[in-house]
Amino acid sequence: MTHDSKRLQYIFSQLADCKNDTEQRSWMLYEDEDDIIQFLEELVEILNNADENISCYEMSCDQYQVLINLVQYYQMETRWPIKQLLLKTFTAACHLDHIIVDILLTSVLPLEIVEDMKTNFANLDKFKKLVKMLTIIFSLGQPMPVNHQDYLGVHFASFLLEIVEGNNPETLVDMVISLILAFNLQFTDFSQNVVVEAMQSLPSAKIFTEKILLLLNREEDPIKLLKHSTDTMNSVLKMFIDIFSNPDTAGMFYTNDNKVLIDILVRQLSDLCAGNPMRRCYLELCRRILRNTNYAEHQHRKQDFMKIFTRIFCEETECSASDQQLVREIANEFPQLFKA
Repeated sequence: MTHDSKRLQYIFSQLADCKNDTEQRSWMLYEDEDDIIQFLEELVEILNNADENISCYEMSCDQYQVLINLVQYYQMETRWPIKQLLLKTFTAACHLDHIIVDILLTSVLPLEIVEDMKTNFANLDKFKKLVKMLTIIFSLGQPMPVNHQDYLGVHFASFLLEIVEGNNPETLVDMVISLILAFNLQFTDFSQNVVVEAMQSLPSAKIFTEKILLLLNREEDPIKLLKHSTDTMNSVLKMFIDIFSNPDTAGMFYTNDNKVLIDILVRQLSDLCAGNPMRRCYLELCRRILRNTNYAEHQHRKQDFMKIFTRIFCEETECSASDQQLVREIANEFPQLFKA
């Protein structure tokens, strides 16, 4: 057994004792704070620097019970210096093992973090750390449990969007947008999407729409925080498809914004090859823009769209079939735009 294995086992057992002590008393023993902080600092250090296989093995023992203990401890602990180190521990653990992201998502931790966000909004540093943790938990797009959905519904989405549209520091706004994009991966049916629903009750979404347009143009996905690969769609592109699935939220983009968006679409559809899943997503967004905006009035880049559609139609690779079907559906739905 290596030195790191021994230290991890020892620290996990000590922290389990702290949790059990906390459970058994309704008052806190403040004398233990220094010891707990020391254990957690060493734990973060090991998880960040030791052999990944050793750390993953020690955390996975007994069906990840050590992580479950730490979540329970976070729930009971009130002292921020300790909670902050627990967040650092969870972050390091998520970077090591994608199963831990799922364990944290299905645990009580997201609900605890949201509670802490609501009580710590005035403290920018604390709030940003909580936002970052929640973004990591949602970043892989795994579905949250049904009982979380009642708590993390339209009010939560409105709370986040109001921060973006309020007069807040840009670093905070950017972090909250990343959280909104990660949270939005939860909703596969746009008709039951609480982010889109929350947007409809905003007087304006000017900052949010401008910021995500910038991200799309730069081809950035700010929620790609972990190395674990997933099949989830680019979160920025998904957000656009969801927004443009509804005429009310599509209407929050000005005509000039829509023209910039169409320029991005034309560029991407001209560059992406057959078989690239992103191409299908851009085609889907194209269909939603044609359907739910005033495109027929300005017909921006119409000739370019026709060229792109023709090129896709003429492809002879097997992997083009689904894109060709989608192009056919678009042409049939809007014959007045795309008839020869």
